[in-house]
Amino acid sequence: MKLVSAVEHGWLTIGKEGDLTAPEADALAAAESVLPKNCLEWGRNRVKFRQFCGVVQVQQVLQIEILPKVFPHQTPEQQRTTLIEMLDTAGDIEGLSARQAGLGTSNHRLLDVFIRHFLKLLEAQLQQGLLRDYQDVEDTLDQVRGRIDLIRQQRENLFKPQRLACRFNELLVDIPVNRLLHTALLCMTHLASSPMLRQHIQSMRMRFGGIGVIHKGDHLPRADDLNRMQRRYASVVDLARLFIDGQYLDARAGHQQVYSLLFDMNQLFERFVAVKLRPTVRKMGLRLMEQGPRKYLGEDDSGKGRLLMRPDISLLDELNRPVAILDTKWKLLESSNPLASLSSADLYQLSTYASAYRCVQVMLLYPEQSGFRGEYQMSLNLVDRPVKLTVLAMPLCGEGLSLPVRTIEAFV
Repeated sequence: MKLVSAVEHGWLTIGKEGDLTAPEADALAAAESVLPKNCLEWGRNRVKFRQFCGVVQVQQVLQIEILPKVFPHQTPEQQRTTLIEMLDTAGDIEGLSARQAGLGTSNHRLLDVFIRHFLKLLEAQLQQGLLRDYQDVEDTLDQVRGRIDLIRQQRENLFKPQRLACRFNELLVDIPVNRLLHTALLCMTHLASSPMLRQHIQSMRMRFGGIGVIHKGDHLPRADDLNRMQRRYASVVDLARLFIDGQYLDARAGHQQVYSLLFDMNQLFERFVAVKLRPTVRKMGLRLMEQGPRKYLGEDDSGKGRLLMRPDISLLDELNRPVAILDTKWKLLESSNPLASLSSADLYQLSTYASAYRCVQVMLLYPEQSGFRGEYQMSLNLVDRPVKLTVLAMPLCGEGLSLPVRTIEAFV
């Protein structure tokens, strides 16, 4: 299988000497319908992934990993580290740190890192035994077990009184959660690029002998579906769903499997910022709310709300009133002075938030990058009140939160 590394918003050339051959580009184009909307942008003999990072695999012949790039001259290992630490912090792939992933060499592909982490989590739980649960079983036996199903007995054994239609509970391992985990392992068999990793997956699958798989249309168990005795498997179940949800069968691709494990970096950065700032906000006696509070900008003549507003992050007081609005932006700034790089749309949006929610503090948060570290401030004199705008660089790796914490504390 051909492995290609790309960066978000970075062009991949198409051609005999390019990053992708023409047939590979055609296969990627055929798979576009099952990828996130507006994930790809095509140019003349080139293609790029927009704000998505992760992995796409097409037709068992091409695997593309898309990495974030916020600093120039970063190695792929450093880019993988950035993405992994963000996913770990935001809770998308819980418990995965760059150190545990062992990203010291270029041999560690991103998808292999995710698979290895899943196997590690699963193995830790299997040491305590496979999950079992009582299931309702219907069977025809020679002696009574549980209770006799009179309707089935009359229908099936009317002339065979020695046979008994029984209904009973039995402690089984072939339960939905185990079928989910087995299906995830089967999926990974076709995704791992390392032969040793595939061998590890096969050995793990042997532990699931006698357990079926999830079929199309079956309900995929969630961590919330687990009972008290099964809760220790919650993180493994969430990760298994992530792998299974990435499988697609695209008719236009000749019924070849298309797999994607992609993360919208705009949404990931928003969750990352919220998790990082929530402890500081809580100490200040405030509450951090993501994607809210929702409010309509105005009403039409019929009284129906129009233009629903939904701030990325709001800091609320004890009366649930917004005292500050935070807007996250996952993008690189063109100027070393972020105030000079602000778009009119961003300023209009923040001004609208300040007026609608009647707060005098608004903040823009960007990922820390080579041309922007620290904070910048300016005042916006709106019609009804002056508003303080702070533009802040958010560190992505390591601790490095002293400046953002101090800024938030002084911010409100």
